[in-house]
Amino acid sequence: MTLTARLSVFVLVLLGLVLLGFSLTLYLLSGRYLHGEVDERLDGTLNALSAAAEQTRYGLEWEPTQRQPGIGASPFGLPVLWFVEDRQGQVLDRSPQPETDGLIKSRPMDPGTAHQLAEVLEWRSGPWQLQQRWIRAEGDATPPAKPGKRDKTHRELRITVGTSLNPVHAALTQLAMTLAGLSAGILLAALIAVRIVCRHVLAPVRRMAVAASGIGAEELERRLPAIVTNEELGQLNRAFNGLLDRLHESFERQRRFTVEASHQLRTPLAGILGQVEVALRRERPVEEYQRVLSTVYKRGNQLSKIVESLLFLSRVNAEASLAALESVCLSSWLPEQIEAWSDHKRATDIVFSCRNAEPSFVRAHPALLGELLNVLVDNACKYSAPGNPIEIVLDRDGHDVLIQVTDRGRGSAEADLRHLFAPFFRSEDARRHGIEGTGLGLSIARRLARLFGGDLSVTSQLGFGSCFSLRLPLARPEPSQVSVAVAQT
Repeated sequence: MTLTARLSVFVLVLLGLVLLGFSLTLYLLSGRYLHGEVDERLDGTLNALSAAAEQTRYGLEWEPTQRQPGIGASPFGLPVLWFVEDRQGQVLDRSPQPETDGLIKSRPMDPGTAHQLAEVLEWRSGPWQLQQRWIRAEGDATPPAKPGKRDKTHRELRITVGTSLNPVHAALTQLAMTLAGLSAGILLAALIAVRIVCRHVLAPVRRMAVAASGIGAEELERRLPAIVTNEELGQLNRAFNGLLDRLHESFERQRRFTVEASHQLRTPLAGILGQVEVALRRERPVEEYQRVLSTVYKRGNQLSKIVESLLFLSRVNAEASLAALESVCLSSWLPEQIEAWSDHKRATDIVFSCRNAEPSFVRAHPALLGELLNVLVDNACKYSAPGNPIEIVLDRDGHDVLIQVTDRGRGSAEADLRHLFAPFFRSEDARRHGIEGTGLGLSIARRLARLFGGDLSVTSQLGFGSCFSLRLPLARPEPSQVSVAVAQT
């Protein structure tokens, strides 16, 4: 089922429930109101008929010819039928409508209850609503006997009133049909409107889907059609295009890396194979074989460094997903790490200083952090002449720890700075002066810095040296490390 269909079904079901609840409520309230109007009119008729009966000290007298009750029609224009009976069931008076004639002819003179009357009337002309009331005499005196005249007083009178409910049922039926038709019309209009709105709103999504399906591995420069809006679709569009930008950049970087790695591996291999091939063409002196073996060793050593750097890069990528970082106190760790360079020929040129007396802790892998520092120190040794100092400074900058490695060597041109951390990049100056290297060290160093949540940057000026700044976020030390740092201080 499509998203448009699901949204349409959801909206229609929700709207249908609302319309059903509204219609049912309106129908029940209307029925209650109409029946209440009928009850009120019947109560008024009973009151009028009750008032027509005269209370005397001898009993009740019913003389409608002298006191005509004011009885009108029901709220729907239909007549209100009524009976007045004595205790024995004798009909003393009734409404003049023809329905009462048929009712009296269809039953004996002793009328039954209101329920029985309603059954008879319903059988003849549909549902009726009846009410009954007993009126009892207040006086208990015995009237004097008059020869030849019948006593007109009564101890009790029963008044029965009723009216047909056909108009009420007809009105409720018409209301139900109107509500059903109106609800069906609203649902149909809502269905059309929802489908139009959904198609209009989801049109960018369809265009994005079509554009995304046409992007292949060789067409990563293509992008989804832009949606200029700050709504969710615009955010999704920009996020997806941003993802494509990062994928494109990653694929391009991977492609360049593969090309450069192939070139770097091919060069020493070609040199090795060429030297061996020349040496095997004919018998040569021992000195010539030694020269070839020396060249092969040099080329093989270069090839070994390239392979180790590539393996180290893959190890860094694998450990980038690990969270097992340790808390390292640089104030005590850096001097120990620099001590490992004591056997290097430039050991006397390396100068360490700490500009902040407080212990500085960071979260890192000690071994990988040591490799990062080794890359920076080795790079400074390569690009500066012996005797020039290599300064390593530990400092704080706000919530960051700063390690700066500064040399006073050749430096880098402004045009080369933006490529300095790219894999296999080597400047023309380094190639021209024959400085050994694979072009992978600084790329590894920056990747390690970002693995620890920091960054590596450089400032350089050609002929005046370079300054590499490693910035790492300051971390909270563990309790055991705090006591050790205090003791060392």
